[in-house]
Amino acid sequence: MTPNLFSRITLVVCLILAVLVGVGPGGLDAALADDAAPDPELQAAKGEFESAQTLFIKEQFDEAAGHFLGAYARKPFPAFLFNAAVSYEKARKLDKAGEFFQKYLDQAPTASDAATVKVRIEAIKTILAPPAPPAAPPAAPPITSVPGAVPGTPSASPPPPAVVPPPPAAPVLPAIETKGLVVIDSKPQGATIYLDTKTNGVFGKTPWQGSLESKPVKLILEAKGFKPEERSIGPRSDKLLDVYIALSEEHFLGWVEIVSNVPGAEVFIDSKEIGAIGRTPFTGHLKPGKHAVFIERMGYKPVRQDIDVLPGTATQHMIKLEQGDNGWVNVGGRGAYGAKVTVDKKLACTAPCRSELTPGVHQVLVQKAGFEDYEGELRIDRAAETSLEVQWSARPSRKGAWTSAALAAAIIGGSLYVGHLSNANRDGARADIAAGMSIDSNDPRYSRGKWEAVGADVGYVIGGLLAISATVSFLSHAPDSVAGVDQRAVGFAPTVSPRGAGLGAWGRF
Repeated sequence: MTPNLFSRITLVVCLILAVLVGVGPGGLDAALADDAAPDPELQAAKGEFESAQTLFIKEQFDEAAGHFLGAYARKPFPAFLFNAAVSYEKARKLDKAGEFFQKYLDQAPTASDAATVKVRIEAIKTILAPPAPPAAPPAAPPITSVPGAVPGTPSASPPPPAVVPPPPAAPVLPAIETKGLVVIDSKPQGATIYLDTKTNGVFGKTPWQGSLESKPVKLILEAKGFKPEERSIGPRSDKLLDVYIALSEEHFLGWVEIVSNVPGAEVFIDSKEIGAIGRTPFTGHLKPGKHAVFIERMGYKPVRQDIDVLPGTATQHMIKLEQGDNGWVNVGGRGAYGAKVTVDKKLACTAPCRSELTPGVHQVLVQKAGFEDYEGELRIDRAAETSLEVQWSARPSRKGAWTSAALAAAIIGGSLYVGHLSNANRDGARADIAAGMSIDSNDPRYSRGKWEAVGADVGYVIGGLLAISATVSFLSHAPDSVAGVDQRAVGFAPTVSPRGAGLGAWGRF
């Protein structure tokens, strides 16, 4: 073997080993589909948080506070303490509200609402222990006569009456609501977080947790030696949003460009659950291997295309969208999480969700445990999205009905037994008379049977009234849940761009 051939083989082997080390276990991290195991404590905290929000909507504030504290026991995030304090305030337990507002400040002294919470704590203290009323001014000295003055004439005019200042007005607590929570983590940790654009400056470092405004926001994460990543999220005041982003090393990645005949279509990689990573035309690095690309745009049929990314290569993928024939219904709003959406008696999805429907009139039923159903007709137009935001009406508790039913059953059962005793006394007396025994009106069986019969009749009346009350309670309902309906129609028009011609979408909102 010649030295040159040996050197070439050695170089090739070294390159292969380097690639294997880079992409093997512990090497290249997934850019968009990392298989990190979910944190079980965080998942448990999310469950407690969602239960608390459901109870809060139903105005069961005391129980909601307990679940918020249960979430805090799983994950000690200050927002859980704040929400517990709000719940106790709504439950009129101001002492506990002040206690947990203070604990919230102790955990998050630099929170953006720290000053507002301090003012609220002082107002709660004033309500619980109002200041003493101002003391009345000292009485004026008695008026004395001056020598030489006419008797009975005072030497000076009487002083004006003392003015007592009015008591201070009781403080009024302004309206307050619970806050949502966003948890942002990354691999590696310590990545720099920007919101929407880097021109706004550094927002924080991962891992980060806190509350964001209820509006769409774009996360930008950067770490030295790793490819920056972006993620669009939609924080909500009633939701705990868990975001995990695995950054990819710069080396050995593939560069892809995804374009479509419709500019602005949403691009999803591998999974639609984590949200769109961008819009067409999209460019970025991807981990080598096979990936599923999903392209969606309102008014067009969704498309999936599998691509193969090779390390160190740059490829362009043109994905064509065809105009859609159907419309959509989008069910969301505060408290919609977990609601079942049925369209034309078939389960469509679980809210918050978006379901594609054929144009026409459809029967829509939205159901959630503990609340009255929403049911109505929706007209779905071609290439239009109809948004449905349900305003939930809490269903009355059935505890009182079950209690009344149990009492009714017990009283009616006791009345049957007492009536049986009365009949037994009557039948015994009649049997003695038939046997020729002499029985007079003083026989105790007559008086005992009479009172037992009266008691049985009274029991039947009371038991019957309780049974009627229980039946009415079982059949009673709160007002039906209602929904706000908003339709966004999408139109189509030819467009020309540097990448070619196609159909563009416009919306009427």
